[in-house]
Amino acid sequence: MLSIHAYYTDNKVFIDRKNEYAVGEILTAYLNTNYYDVIKEKDYINRLRDLCESLMIYDDMSYNHIVNYSAAVYDTSRIFKQVNEWIYSQPPYNKSLHKPMPELEYFLNNYQILFERPAKGVSTEYHLTKFIPKETKNFEAYYRELLVEFENELRKYFALYINFIESYVAVFETFKPFIDEFLHCKETFLSAIEIADLFDKFNRGTRKNFDSIACQIESFGYNVITDSEGKPMLCEDIVFNDLRSFLFYDFFKGININYIPNQCKQCGKYFLIEGKYFRFCNNSVENEPDKTCRDVGSRRRYDEKCKNDPIWQTYNRAYKAHYARYMKKKMTIAEFEQWSRFASELRDKAIANEIEYDEYYKQIRK
Repeated sequence: MLSIHAYYTDNKVFIDRKNEYAVGEILTAYLNTNYYDVIKEKDYINRLRDLCESLMIYDDMSYNHIVNYSAAVYDTSRIFKQVNEWIYSQPPYNKSLHKPMPELEYFLNNYQILFERPAKGVSTEYHLTKFIPKETKNFEAYYRELLVEFENELRKYFALYINFIESYVAVFETFKPFIDEFLHCKETFLSAIEIADLFDKFNRGTRKNFDSIACQIESFGYNVITDSEGKPMLCEDIVFNDLRSFLFYDFFKGININYIPNQCKQCGKYFLIEGKYFRFCNNSVENEPDKTCRDVGSRRRYDEKCKNDPIWQTYNRAYKAHYARYMKKKMTIAEFEQWSRFASELRDKAIANEIEYDEYYKQIRK
């Protein structure tokens, strides 16, 4: 139910043929959520694994197992309700899931023959709300087969939620560290060789690395779908078994085309870089809706460079001097633009140590 059917073409991915996203957009959305601390604090993954075992029905069940069964059902339901809220609030499921996940209570009622009936007169309808497993030692063959089916289906049911939580945790324990500490280490796009080297270092030096992610693809092929204007597009047609597998493939697809998440150095939120490298996002600044983080952050960064770096300081002073000439009509706009290109190239050469500072200082002031 939480599998993802994706169609890839260029820098886009279409989920279920119609829901369009940029490559890397869905991972970016998860990076901006805040469920991780709750999941770790409440140990949801191990808690659900324990609860799954608590809901099994088997021979020689202890008295405590039987009397605590209903409590385990409703403990599980509370966790599932919380996880469902997360699932339905984030892409691609907020658009691709058209019917709610089945509630645990209704799942168990499909196997109500394995539970004690309520006392006469307690309920007018035979719908269990309290779950007391029957003793299994005298089960006939049919019951035994049903019991095996019940165990298999219950494990699959729990696996949906556990796999989603594990996928979510991987976003913050694997993807995020690689993005923050490796992928943006130079604050520019990296070459293929640099990425390969950093990927290898990350996998060798980090326990929760990409080697621990088994990308589960149910099917892979090529198919033609139509865009919003009805034009045909040849796409990679891939069915991923879970969210983690989709994010794994999508993330490295994005790296190859320079579509990668980055954390804004101004507001701290993640945004998607789409082909051109930026350090700041385009969101409006709080209390200054007419300005964006990119406006404010770039200006602040420029001012810091001009204050602390003699190369940028010299460039800024020369720029102001030439701009003043242009404003006083001592330079034409064409002359000013030509000088600006020359000054930028000269500045970059000085930063790269391709020209001595004294020579740079002399030339840029001409």
